[in-house]
Amino acid sequence: MTSRRKFLKQGTLGALAAGVSLGLGDRSRAAAISSSSALGLNRAAFASQLRTTFHIKQGTQRIPLTLIDVAEIGSRRTARGLREAFALVLRGSNDTPLEQDTYAIEHEKLGAFSFLMVPIGSPDKSSRHYEININRLHG
Repeated sequence: MTSRRKFLKQGTLGALAAGVSLGLGDRSRAAAISSSSALGLNRAAFASQLRTTFHIKQGTQRIPLTLIDVAEIGSRRTARGLREAFALVLRGSNDTPLEQDTYAIEHEKLGAFSFLMVPIGSPDKSSRHYEININRLHG
């Protein structure tokens, strides 16, 4: 049987541990975001890589996808700088379908980064298309 004091002590320690792990997650996410900003992963960088291959890491596999479009979705000037919003559309094989998830992505010239990728409709049945939406604020 657990006493009230022991229960409160364990609950407090559990909450502290959860808070520490959440804080570490925020720092690593912030580091990933700032490193992608430092790499210059803006619309122009991706547009210069149209029709090149990006490798998506899924477990031990490296799945090749081709960048087929960099679409403008609402860039504008704000009081704090330029808000850049664009979508990347990638085409992949039907052999290795990918689910909506955040993936580690590698590119020969742009380096390694992670983004949320979502499957979208494809105009033909011979391939699968995926979209990555990017919203950035440049100060």
